[in-house]
Amino acid sequence: MPEEKDTSGEALARALELELAQKRLHWQRGREKYRTLRVLSFGFLFIIILAGLIAFFFFFSRTNEMREQRPQLSPAAESPH
Repeated sequence: MPEEKDTSGEALARALELELAQKRLHWQRGREKYRTLRVLSFGFLFIIILAGLIAFFFFFSRTNEMREQRPQLSPAAESPH
């Protein structure tokens, strides 16, 4: 009788170990999926920020060009006296 209990105990331990190994594999796959999604999210955010910076650069360079092209008024023309 004790030998049967040891065998069933070992079988139970092996079954639990197998189940835990399967769960661990499932969790690792889930983490990989989450990691890929996180990397893609940060990449998209980086691209959006970079595009915004480039847009601001072009906007301010155009503003600066327009300011330089505006005719300069002489100080005598500005004063009402």
